[in-house]
Amino acid sequence: MTSSEPEATRGPASVPGGDAAPAPAPSLGAGPAAGAPGTGVPGGPGPAGPQAARLLASGHLHPAILLLRLLDGVRQALLPTILGLLTAQVWLLGVGVAFFVLGMAYALVRYVTFQYWLTEDELITREGILERQERRIPVNRIQDLAFEQSILRRVLGLVVVSVETASGQGSEARLDSLSRSEGERLREVLLLLRERHAAAAAPAGAAAPAPAVPAEQVLFRSQGGELFALGLTNNRIGAILAALFGVYELAQQFGLGRPLGGAFGGALQRLSQSGVLVLAFVAVAIVFLALLGGWLVSVAASFLLFHDFTLARRGDVFQLRHGLLTRRARALPRRRIQRVLVEQTFLRRLFELAVVRADSAGSSFGAGENQSEGLDVVVPLAGVARSEAVVPWFLPGLDVQRVPWRPVSRMVIVRILAKGALATAVLLGFALPLAGPVGLLALVLLPLAWLVGVLSYRNLAYARTGIHVAFRHGVLGRYRSFLPLHKVQAVVLSADPIDRLLGLARLTVHVAGGAASSMAHLPRAEARRWMHELARDAAGARFVW
Repeated sequence: MTSSEPEATRGPASVPGGDAAPAPAPSLGAGPAAGAPGTGVPGGPGPAGPQAARLLASGHLHPAILLLRLLDGVRQALLPTILGLLTAQVWLLGVGVAFFVLGMAYALVRYVTFQYWLTEDELITREGILERQERRIPVNRIQDLAFEQSILRRVLGLVVVSVETASGQGSEARLDSLSRSEGERLREVLLLLRERHAAAAAPAGAAAPAPAVPAEQVLFRSQGGELFALGLTNNRIGAILAALFGVYELAQQFGLGRPLGGAFGGALQRLSQSGVLVLAFVAVAIVFLALLGGWLVSVAASFLLFHDFTLARRGDVFQLRHGLLTRRARALPRRRIQRVLVEQTFLRRLFELAVVRADSAGSSFGAGENQSEGLDVVVPLAGVARSEAVVPWFLPGLDVQRVPWRPVSRMVIVRILAKGALATAVLLGFALPLAGPVGLLALVLLPLAWLVGVLSYRNLAYARTGIHVAFRHGVLGRYRSFLPLHKVQAVVLSADPIDRLLGLARLTVHVAGGAASSMAHLPRAEARRWMHELARDAAGARFVW
């Protein structure tokens, strides 16, 4: 890699995600002027070119990226090549060769053409031959700088750097792959630049001390027992069933589906002739093995994803590091946090455990991706008290244990019971003619609906505490969301026909990141009053992205 970064800007050479103490902050006082001879900063007429900003770092992708792409090309071409050799189909061999050649050609073009520059004002990337693309990202718009290292990249000393903004359109720039030292330098320099821009945006007359990167303070570190409990309370039996279905589909592709189906049918026939007790024992054993497999997969996934999970703080920027095989590290500025959630499923609530998540502005990942990759998790799993102690770091001034919760209207029980009665009547209308007296079992829905209504009423609550809004919901589990008032984008009041009949309404609060938070079954007058108060107070608060 080439770099025109001045020596004064060089930060520590530790691996992103490591626990080494940070070195002294890099200096930004020196650096060649943008557009000066030898800097290589892409200039241009008009405001698009950085006319006066100093160049702090520049370079290309690391040459080892070609080795990674070579291995990727071999992996992609392996399956069609093997199938072609086994079935003597020449066109499959051609597909394998085409995959390999096209993949390597793209990798070579990207390696040759990709360049980046970091100035005091913006991060610039350029790549492409036929379609030339240049991207400029203002430094003060960078929301997150994420790092990722697979095992192979860790062996080669490489790191993937993803630059996130509040656009919500994915990574604005992906630098794959840089050397570990270069990635660490970018992180240190960007952190210092962000502090400088924040100081420059301070009100006139306020003291503006020289920006410096503060020491890191560890707030939370996961323990092995907590990760084990995370897997046990997050059974992934669905993954086992999906894997079995995938194996069956693959067997069908190779013409083995009918023999497997015949063998399975024969086994069922022999079991049915062995008696009810044997059949019941086998059924229980299958369910137990499925649950055990789901737990084993969940525990393994928990350790793979959240091994050595560390939440640290440097100034107003949180650092999250985790992963066993693939090591991930990302920054989360506190001023970007839009909502904090404390989640307890039924099992976790039973054992007084909780997961803490944080939504940031313009999150570029969907809810499913966030949960599967742990991108929004700030506490994977811990005791309730230990989890709640982390929340005030993200939302200063909030005492989770002293939130003045207010219950919703008791009419929620009537509403849920009415829906249960309607479902019972419909089910009885179909079940009685078809099953006779057995169809009366549908009446069980009535007490179940009443129980769900009572449990929902006990969990549903809302609160206003200082500059924060809080919602709570759940039936067997309990889920709490906390929103800073100055992040509120909109407040919506809605009511369906049943709500209007019962005098209820739903209040929904929108923030810049993540899904909206809502509270149903509020008394209509109370919900309308809350809507006006929240909208008024949010309008008077100073919004910061």
